[in-house]
Amino acid sequence: MSNQAENLTTQMADSTAAEQRETNNEKRVHALVLTGFGINCEEELAAAYRLAGGEATIVHFNQVLNGETSIHDYDVLNFPGGFSFGDDLGSGVVMANKVRFRKLPSGRTLLEEIGAFIKAGGYVVGICNGFQMLVKMGLLPDFAGQQEREVTLTHNASGRYEDRWVRLAVNPNNRSPFLKGLTSLEVPVRHGEGRLVIRDEAIRSRILAEGLNCLTYCDSTGCETAEYPLNPNGAELNCAGLTDTTGHVFGLMPHPEAFLSLYNHPDWARRKRLDPTLSEEGDGLKLFRNIVEHISQRREPHPPAPSPKERGSLTHWTSNEFVEAGQVTAQGYVFTTDAERWKTSKGFARENRQNPTPAEDHLWQELRNSKLGAKFRRQHAISQFIVDFVSIADKLVIEVDGSVHNQPEQAEYDGGRTYELEQIGYRVLRFSNEQVLNDTESVLATIRQHVQPTETATPNS
Repeated sequence: MSNQAENLTTQMADSTAAEQRETNNEKRVHALVLTGFGINCEEELAAAYRLAGGEATIVHFNQVLNGETSIHDYDVLNFPGGFSFGDDLGSGVVMANKVRFRKLPSGRTLLEEIGAFIKAGGYVVGICNGFQMLVKMGLLPDFAGQQEREVTLTHNASGRYEDRWVRLAVNPNNRSPFLKGLTSLEVPVRHGEGRLVIRDEAIRSRILAEGLNCLTYCDSTGCETAEYPLNPNGAELNCAGLTDTTGHVFGLMPHPEAFLSLYNHPDWARRKRLDPTLSEEGDGLKLFRNIVEHISQRREPHPPAPSPKERGSLTHWTSNEFVEAGQVTAQGYVFTTDAERWKTSKGFARENRQNPTPAEDHLWQELRNSKLGAKFRRQHAISQFIVDFVSIADKLVIEVDGSVHNQPEQAEYDGGRTYELEQIGYRVLRFSNEQVLNDTESVLATIRQHVQPTETATPNS
């Protein structure tokens, strides 16, 4: 082979490898980590995402405030720990006010941008000083949806700065994907103002009733405790962490990013001698693996799944039989997939129904109970696909798409999926998350054009 040919081959190989790296990078979960003004835990937090398989970008707060960096280009927005503005006016107060009142070049405040980011399916996490910021922005727990301060974090009951390791119990009813599958963890605290104080009894009751008190200080047996120093700050509800009602905003006082490796723990040597099989990963890394895995799974194409109400149907289908069967009901059940597909993939539909995106949930509230005069089902299996919403009587499928659907590979999959559904008699309408959340009336008007209202439509649940 000539030198010219060898060079061309090498260039082609390098180009292919670069394209593959770019594609892989696009598929990764991207975390934006803010720093500046006294924040000092940004490197550890970025390392947590990278170790968990994601990508992390550290930017100065001013880059966001000046419009140089958009939070909407990322999957997770992170407010790390530290001592922003020296905590001179109270922990997190000055930074929270910048977020609440400083206008961006867009004319909106960063708090308004964060609200849109959450509605579009983004995640926000604040650790220690970051948690204090989220509380004082009014993002946690935010029952009223008006970003009003319903709780605060103030001086520790001990009257001193607390720097120690604590054990946490995970609320089994919590809503955060960061905590999926976890029951307890051990992490350090480093704060002077970590005591949660709740505005009134009504807020307190709702936090408990809705499982938003996602992390509590506990003893070595896993029992929640108010005893000092196991509860290092005297927080109400023994609270170490909160989520909002969507599960997309998560704040905690302890530092999971400070326990990414077993060797971060002061007692690692003794523990490793006692149990040589002990994992070398720290408890804190589990939270970041969880969120990276959760977001990655949400980006995957919809897997095949069963029909609602946990029922299968015929064992073999032709296209004509399928179209006919789509009209068949029996005791309220609609048979639109076969028994084998239902058997192998029933968990996916259930998972999708239990964990809708904000846009899917918003549209469902407008479609459910036959509000448009037509009965819609959500996360319903048709052949090998799960569709977001379907009116069987109108043969109408509605899909709500996040930004991942703009990627060439996903767009190609979507095109094939639409073709297959059309081949068996369905019309497919697609709307973006932004359309559903920001232009709901136009979306509903389009849907109305494709449904035939009926007085006999059965309320959907």
